[in-house]
Amino acid sequence: METAGLWERNPVISPPHTRVAIPDGEGFKIHEISSTDFRSFSDKVVDVVVSALEVSHPQPPETAVRELIDNLVHAVPCAASVVVDPSLNRFYVSDTGPGISRLDLALEPGYSTATEAQRSVIRGVGLGFYLAEKEIADLGGNLQVFSQPGGGTYISVSLTGDVETGMDGLVEKLSHRQNNILFLLTEEDSVGPSQVASELGISLSTAHRELVKLERLGLITRSTDGKRFLSDIGKSYLQSILSL
Repeated sequence: METAGLWERNPVISPPHTRVAIPDGEGFKIHEISSTDFRSFSDKVVDVVVSALEVSHPQPPETAVRELIDNLVHAVPCAASVVVDPSLNRFYVSDTGPGISRLDLALEPGYSTATEAQRSVIRGVGLGFYLAEKEIADLGGNLQVFSQPGGGTYISVSLTGDVETGMDGLVEKLSHRQNNILFLLTEEDSVGPSQVASELGISLSTAHRELVKLERLGLITRSTDGKRFLSDIGKSYLQSILSL
């Protein structure tokens, strides 16, 4: 898809450092994407996400993916993450930005929280979510936006029309032990199976299985050395249960 003219150069606003997690065996392969140029940043992230979705979906929503990635301009400065699960025809986009104050208007054409500086970077501000939802709906899918002012934004996309239950649904899914692992990760920069087993008094094999389950839910990600750390989705989840 041609992107020339979409992004304008701005020496002050830089794209967010973004982790893209793609299932790889029992864990995830992490793509670390950074750039000083919004156009190349968008192209890189979209290429990784669309290529992953092509594995199981004959017509991945490239326009929708691009609109959602471009829309991260509203959240900078922030960190962002994308989790793709081709086996479930799902992907998730989250950021640690300021959140959306009027979530009821988020999918309406023309609604935007972009500052003047952000508007100087991207054209077509106010149409991103609307265009993304339209393409995904045309493909029989579903797009949902979850956000809290000051707490970032979490976008769930199902290409089969399944509806996400949001963070409240995750509260019901996770066991007490899995929640303890996530809270352990708030105390450490990263942990491995051995440390989880030692801290929680469980076997090494059980610790590994629990970490894999949390990775598949997109709550934690894994580095190349095998260490796990909280994803942006995981941080949002913990914030949600602490506010219950």
